[in-house]
Amino acid sequence: MSFSFPYFRGRPHVPITFEVGEIRKKFIPLLDSGADYSVFYRSDAIALGLDWKKGQPTSFQSANGSIFHARKFKLKLEIESVPFLADICFVENTKNQTRLLGRHGIFSTFDVLFQERKKRVMLIPNL
Repeated sequence: MSFSFPYFRGRPHVPITFEVGEIRKKFIPLLDSGADYSVFYRSDAIALGLDWKKGQPTSFQSANGSIFHARKFKLKLEIESVPFLADICFVENTKNQTRLLGRHGIFSTFDVLFQERKKRVMLIPNL
C-alpha cells in the first residue's frame, strides 16, 4: 500500500488530519525533509482546542536564521487513514512562516519518495 500526492504550487504538500478529542481538522502542509519537527500556527492550536499553556515551551532556528518560539504537543495525526503520533510545534511568530510537516513522526511512520520529475511525493506506510 502506498499513497501518492501531486505537488501543490510546485512543492510537495501532503494532506493530514489532526484529531484532538472530538475535533478533527485537515491541513495541507509542505512536506519538508529538512525540518526536524512539524510547525503550525498558534491559531491552529487554538482551533484544535489545545490549551496553549500546557504545551512544552521550545525554541528553534529556521534555515534562514530566524528564531521561533513555540509550544510543542504530542498529537494524533492521520495521513490517508494511517494514524500516528508526532510532536507538533505551534509557533507564536508566524511572519513568513508556512505550515511544515517535518521528519519527526512522519519519516518513522512512512518511507518517503520525492518524485521531482513527476512532481509527486509518495508515502509508503511502515506498518
